[in-house]
Amino acid sequence: MIAPAPATTPASGARALRVRARAEIAANVIAAYYGLDAAIAVNPVLPSLGDGFTAALSHAAPAVGARGALTEQQFRAHLASGRIARSELAASIRRRSTVAHGDDAALVESFLAAAPREPGHERSAEHALSAVDERLARWCRAALAPEAAAWPVPVERLGFYRAWREVSRRDPSLSRHQRRRVADLPDSPDAALADVLERLGVVDDDQLDRLRTELAQLPGFAAYVRWRAMTSGDVGVVDLLAVRLGLVWALGEPLAAPRDVPKVDVDRVLIWQEAFEAAPHRQVLDSLSTAGSATLDAAAHLVFCIDPRSEGMRRHLERTGPYATTGFAGFFGIAALVEPLAALEPSASCPVLLTPRHLIAERPAPGAWPAAGRFVGRGAVGRALRSALKSPDALAGAPLGWAEASGWVLGPSAVARSVLAGRTLAPSRPDDPRTGVSTLFDIDSALTPEAQVDTAEVIMRTMGMVDGFAPIVVFVGHGTSTTNNAFRTALDCGACGGHRGAPNARIAAALLNAPVVRTGLAERGISIPPDTLFLAGEHDTATDVVTIADLERVPEDRRAEVERLLADTRRAGDELARERAVELPGAGSGSSRAVARRSRDWAQVYPEWGLARNAALIIGPRSLSAGADLHRRVFLHSYEPDHDPQGVALETILTAPLVVAHWINAQYFYSSVDPEVFGAGTKTVHNLVGGAGVLSGPSGDLRLGLPWQSVGTRSGLHHEPVRLLVVVDAPRERIERIVRQADVVNDLVHGQWVILVRPGESAGEWERCTAAGWQPWMMEPGSGAEQKEAA
Repeated sequence: MIAPAPATTPASGARALRVRARAEIAANVIAAYYGLDAAIAVNPVLPSLGDGFTAALSHAAPAVGARGALTEQQFRAHLASGRIARSELAASIRRRSTVAHGDDAALVESFLAAAPREPGHERSAEHALSAVDERLARWCRAALAPEAAAWPVPVERLGFYRAWREVSRRDPSLSRHQRRRVADLPDSPDAALADVLERLGVVDDDQLDRLRTELAQLPGFAAYVRWRAMTSGDVGVVDLLAVRLGLVWALGEPLAAPRDVPKVDVDRVLIWQEAFEAAPHRQVLDSLSTAGSATLDAAAHLVFCIDPRSEGMRRHLERTGPYATTGFAGFFGIAALVEPLAALEPSASCPVLLTPRHLIAERPAPGAWPAAGRFVGRGAVGRALRSALKSPDALAGAPLGWAEASGWVLGPSAVARSVLAGRTLAPSRPDDPRTGVSTLFDIDSALTPEAQVDTAEVIMRTMGMVDGFAPIVVFVGHGTSTTNNAFRTALDCGACGGHRGAPNARIAAALLNAPVVRTGLAERGISIPPDTLFLAGEHDTATDVVTIADLERVPEDRRAEVERLLADTRRAGDELARERAVELPGAGSGSSRAVARRSRDWAQVYPEWGLARNAALIIGPRSLSAGADLHRRVFLHSYEPDHDPQGVALETILTAPLVVAHWINAQYFYSSVDPEVFGAGTKTVHNLVGGAGVLSGPSGDLRLGLPWQSVGTRSGLHHEPVRLLVVVDAPRERIERIVRQADVVNDLVHGQWVILVRPGESAGEWERCTAAGWQPWMMEPGSGAEQKEAA
């Protein structure tokens, strides 16, 4: 971490400390952005979580010049199309107003007639960058992603601010007067920031608002700097503001004007929003009311990640054969740094809310060293070749000549990749379970026998797996196979820190097959039958192929069972791929093979939809949702209330998977309601900034959120920006205690970021947890035509 230089006098030191404190507060308006190396979904206005959803509408989103909900015109279009039923809008008006009288038609007409003129839609399509923005963005690219910079800058030696000062005082693109102003700035960033604010006439009382306004000009880089400050600590918000205001002073530019802030009628937006959410939330609850029962005496039990994409695979697999499925966060309780065989370094393969406790490395299995050596060698050659091909880009004038020299070599390759798009696929990622090399994870070096038993017990009890074991239990992680996709890690498993889920599944399975662990578990009351076999698998969400790992270690007398399971996963995957193809642009009613091919097409910008259209989280036994078609819109987390009388497992679920599901839901929500500020724009013009993120075009701010191809098409939004409906099948008192004691759950539920409901006293009845207590929750049905349109 770069320590701030001491100020020269006590008075100036105190002034610098005050400015530093204000800068940190000013930055607390936008969430940290995790970059693309391990893309993590985050609510972009996370710092305002405690203030609630309504405050985000009125303050947090406008603070960065963004909308916090769809526009009046968009809501009206949904009303006109029938997506919002007039009865739903009328019901929402009645819930939100104490003076609403009359029939539905009169209420709706009165509400529509009272619409204010909406300034939000008049905002310019793009935020014009000033000369200060342009220079600051260029410096951020060079300093924060040096691997993508054309020229090296001495940031590692001097730090973000001091390196800028050293480079700028010799920058020939600045005038002599401007260079002198830069050279006169203090050496430490906080002192420089305090000094410039004083020179610009910004008095103490105005500094906080001024710093917020300046940070809002480039919210993408500000968010990325926040993440770097939280992790590597090599740069902070003070550094960023010191450079920004140093540029303002040196260039003689005016201070930034506040972003074009849309004015919001919060009450009106909430009426629209609740009416918009009525149909999808009602469809989920109605599906649960008519759900069937879970499979008994299953031939195999498959534990999938709670990811909505797993819902489709679970549904089709349960229809295919005698299989039981449950849902659990896809890291399967393995909070560790995982180092795949050919990886350059380990990575945290667990939710960002957790701190990895162990380093678990993948090793060649006995006798597999030669094959492992060849696999590692191929990876090293590939990296060296890519590095050699890119290195001329860093030399002035070289890229054009290099293109001329290498085109005859790379040209045929490009033609082949275009003509044979999607026909070739050789697993090259070190965490891909299909590498063909026999390996194992070195658990014994990472965990003591007692720690292994402790970890296994936590896994079993949190999953509710304490008895009734199936002959085969498979932990099914998920990952994606796409190419030429900067947002690939956003399609991998978020519970695994934006990585593939196979390594975690393999570690969990190996742990539970270990004799010493089973003996330890039996002493703690969890007796796993000797013939129960734990396996690891991975669902490729782009191809809907399920791979079972480590098949070579399956006992000979169990091979037939596993082969039958694999055959059924193939049938289920084919059905799911055909189901997904209907929604993929240009896929029509394509076959599962065609769906798989497009995922490997380097020109395909829609390899899959990811978690678009997510709308709910269900926490309860499978019997609550078995047989229901939830259209891949629901996170499914299994929970057996009878196995958790103290509510320990439920508290874990509500304080971790619920939070992660909300972050994902919020990322899709905000990327949809304001794709210009909270989204990443279209993929077709993206330029990578190392692993930090993307730009739209050659310059500008780092783009936050999801690309347009994750939420919409040319026809409009594919994702529906609705808040998460959370269904918890547990006793009232247990839920109330957790909501009351866990601040983050309290903020989510009482801040109306999520709608938490539980089954009522009678079948088909629901009640909602609110700050005023439990209240009956009824979703007004639309007319028949409107319901059909909404579905």
